[in-house]
Order: sequence, then structure tokens, then C-alpha cells
Amino acid sequence: MSGAQPVGRIHDPGSGSAHLGPDVLRAYATRPLPGEVRGPVEAHLDRCAGCRTRLSPLLADEAELTSLWERVDRATDEPSRSLLERCALRLGVPEDVARLCAAMPALRWSWWGGAALLLMLSVAAARLSESTSAPLLFFALVPALSAVGVVAVTGQRFDPAYVWLAVSPLGGFRVVLLRATAVQVLSLVLSAAGAAGLPLAFPYTLGWLVPSLMLTAVCLALSSRMDALPAITLTLTAWAVWLVAAYNSALPAATRILLPGTQLAMAAVALLAVGALVVLRDGFDRQDRRAAAQGPTTGTRGLA
Repeated sequence: MSGAQPVGRIHDPGSGSAHLGPDVLRAYATRPLPGEVRGPVEAHLDRCAGCRTRLSPLLADEAELTSLWERVDRATDEPSRSLLERCALRLGVPEDVARLCAAMPALRWSWWGGAALLLMLSVAAARLSESTSAPLLFFALVPALSAVGVVAVTGQRFDPAYVWLAVSPLGGFRVVLLRATAVQVLSLVLSAAGAAGLPLAFPYTLGWLVPSLMLTAVCLALSSRMDALPAITLTLTAWAVWLVAAYNSALPAATRILLPGTQLAMAAVALLAVGALVVLRDGFDRQDRRAAAQGPTTGTRGLA
């Protein structure tokens, strides 16, 4: 056998017989050998118990190494997924939609932790205070937080990765609607949990629901024709004016927004805003084209 071939023999001083060298055994265990080399090696292993014994741990190491590399390949090839994205996938949401909705600032734990803390403090104030107007803070905060969370997904001012969404196949109005829906659902769940602790009768504890939907629809409609910052500023200013106008210390939570007539009026405003949003939805497509034209450097400045 020539020196170029990876087979060599060493002498076993205990028995006087020739054995395969460690390099040969390692080569046989870790990579395919040419047929003309593999044949003699396997023939020797078939009749030599000593070489088979020395080969066994090498094969075990190779199996473990192969398994390790397979795990590394899977970890490299498969993207890391957030808890929200994993939950969405288990619910049957398409992978591209789940990734799109999960990758936004308004779904970070810091945002929801801060929102939960604010609502918890407002509920605690309502329960501990002897003032009948104490629950009003909760009814003022919930719709405002809902609108702020939604506006963060409608443009690149608050989302540094928005430029990448602008060039995605799901771009435009559908992107905004999907992400706004995800934020709104989580906001409603959080708000419902907080409302359960209010010291009010059951019908009144749902008084935040219609205002939340109204402010979300109004903010989205405005965002289709202007930047996110003026849109949320106008929305929250109008909401503050409405709260002042609806204040009445003789009513539950000291506000008229819990009355059926006011709820119907806010529902009508929400429906009008939804209609305007549908009519003006092309505005989001134009915003996407402008974001894509600016390029990833501008759109991702906040990621640096």
C-alpha cells in the first residue's frame, strides 16, 4: 500500500499481530474512504476484535458530533421566534403574518409592562379613593393607551424597521391593518383584566370598550393622510376635550361617557372613522412607497 493511502498498520507488541493505526481508524470513523482502501480496512475489522474495540469510541464520538452539527444547523437556519410569534403560529396564523406582526415596537414587553403598570395604578386609585370620580382615570387611560399602541405601527417615525415592511409582499394597508389588529386585541385583553377590578357595576365596567375602538379607528384614519405624530396628537386632544365636556360628578365615574346615549354617539364616530379609513387606505401605500424610496439607511436609523 502506498504512503498516499490513509491506511497504515502498527505492531501490537502484546500479540505480535498487526493492527490498524489510529489515523486509519479515525479516518474510517469520520469520513468515507475510497473503495480500494475501505475494503481492506473492513476486512481487518471483521476479524480483529482489538481494532473493533478501539474503533467503537470513535464511532460514538462521530455520532455525537453529527448530532451536534445538526442542532447547530437547525439553530442557524431557523429564525429565533418571540413568545408572541410562537403563540400566533400555534393558533394557525401564517408564518409571514406572524413574523410581521411580532416585529414591531408596540409589542415589546417594555411597552406592555408600562401599560399594565399604568392601568394597575389607575385601578388601585379607583378602589382606594373615596371619590366617586376616581374610576374616571381608568376610562381616560385605556382608550388613550390603545390609540398610542396602534399609531406606533402605522409609520416609520415610531418603527425603525418600517422601511423593510414597506417593501414586503404584504405592504400597505394590509400591513397596517394586521399590526393594528394585533395591538388592539392585546390592548382589549389587558383592559378587560383591569376593568374587572373597578368598584363599579358590571355594565359600567365595559364603558372603555367603545371609546378604545373609536380612538383606534380615528387615529388610523388620520394616519392615512398625515404623519403618525400629528395624528395621535389630534386624536388625544379631541379625547381630552370630550372627557372635559362629558364630566358630571353626579354620574358613575363622574362622566357621561358611560351613558348609553354617549356610547352610541362614540360608536357612530367609530363607524364613520372606519368608513373613512377604507376610503383613504391608499394613503398607506403612498407612505410605503416614500419609505422604500428613502432606502434602508434612513428607515433603520433607529436600529443603530
